[in-house]
Amino acid sequence: MIKIGDLCIRQCAATKEEVLCQIVSLYDKRDIDYDCPESVAIIPFVKALWLSGENQGQEFRSARRNFTRAWEVISDT
Repeated sequence: MIKIGDLCIRQCAATKEEVLCQIVSLYDKRDIDYDCPESVAIIPFVKALWLSGENQGQEFRSARRNFTRAWEVISDT
């Protein structure tokens, strides 16, 4: 289970460099099918801040499902 403030690590597939991020927020985003307005999906998202690597200091967003596959929590708050 990931929480706000957790530090996470992953290895970059291209450069094999390990990068760090910190989770800034967790939220749910609605995915509305405009062809069928009754069809609404709720997709959990993660907003995180790069702490190392070439994107250091920038925020990124990822679906929680993809984030948990790619990143490993190394420090719980």
